[in-house]
Amino acid sequence: MSVTVTPEKVKDLLSGFLVTSKQQSPQRISPVYAEAHNRSRVEATASSVNVSTPTKGGTGSLRSYDSFLERLDTFTSLTWFGKPAELSPMICARFGWENVETDNLQCVGCKAYLCGKLPDQSDSNAYKTFKEKLKKDILAAHDKFCVLAANPCPESFCLIPCDDPTSLIAGFTHRVSSLESVTCSLPNIDFSTLHSYNYDEGQGAAYCKRLLLPDSDTSPEVVALSLTGWSCMPSKTDILVCSRCRRHVGLWNFDKQSNHGFYTNGNSESVTEENNGDKEPAAKMPKVNVKSSFNPVEEHKHWCPWLLLTQPSSTTSPVVGEKRLREENVLSPAFIQALKTITPGLMDNNTGLAQTMKVSPMTDGLRCFRRVIKAWSSPKTATDTPAASTSTPRSTKSSS
Repeated sequence: MSVTVTPEKVKDLLSGFLVTSKQQSPQRISPVYAEAHNRSRVEATASSVNVSTPTKGGTGSLRSYDSFLERLDTFTSLTWFGKPAELSPMICARFGWENVETDNLQCVGCKAYLCGKLPDQSDSNAYKTFKEKLKKDILAAHDKFCVLAANPCPESFCLIPCDDPTSLIAGFTHRVSSLESVTCSLPNIDFSTLHSYNYDEGQGAAYCKRLLLPDSDTSPEVVALSLTGWSCMPSKTDILVCSRCRRHVGLWNFDKQSNHGFYTNGNSESVTEENNGDKEPAAKMPKVNVKSSFNPVEEHKHWCPWLLLTQPSSTTSPVVGEKRLREENVLSPAFIQALKTITPGLMDNNTGLAQTMKVSPMTDGLRCFRRVIKAWSSPKTATDTPAASTSTPRSTKSSS
């Protein structure tokens, strides 16, 4: 039995370039036609422009979040490549642009076209000039009476609501729910980046079990993925998707967790057994290199809002340069700020806990440990009996 390797099968293996069924090959646009089309649209009268044009899917206003996501999903790594964060798909979608061809945009409201091709970065002056011009055109290339020219989508569509615990917890719970059904299919998780921010996956899962999700037995892997914005596609359980940058990742490109006892390198014994001992088909299948682990931070696109450096609202430091703020540990990625919002005390207790227990005097280590226990204890437990509350100061005094 022979297996035919087709371009379609190879494409299915490239998770970084996954697209939805809505994204068809766009019609080719001539730059000359685009320029002429834009000129004719600018000269049109106000009465010829329908400012209430519905979206492609008929979901309502062009400024709605559903319409924004429709435009965002038209951008792929193949057709909008190598652009700086200032020209990210989220920025373009916010101002009404969708990606209709490689390096070409079209406004869904006024139907104006915009060429987004940038020169090679080897010529730094030319690159900077064209980049600044394109940034201005994103706002100014619309027709005069375009509804999205003066009223783009809210900026909140492109940001993580780090100061809104209600919204953050609702999103976190939804992502956990979608991932719990595919726990056995999740890949090995690389926690190295999260560890660099003093996040401990075991304590994070325990915190969520205690205070956020008491009715579910959520694994540390699911909690880490949910905290960093990942969920499972409803219709395709073998694909993870970011809730903001819309990156799709196929789970078949990563080694699965070894503790589940199946699948390590793509040549599963269970597949061989299903072939009734006929090993020829498996032997002729093309070998696919898979990654050993999935890093939930680094797998985001570089412009993803979850990675955006933000300054906590409680910081009273004067406004200074970004480099200095980063050096002073004031700026941190949005997923860290969001994590601190929905799990107050976790990161503070986590920071230096193990190191404190190792190098500090025993009394300091015990105090640090008590702070962790106190943060995870319910108020009811601390006030059950008056005797318990009065005995605690004496035991603390004696131990110190």
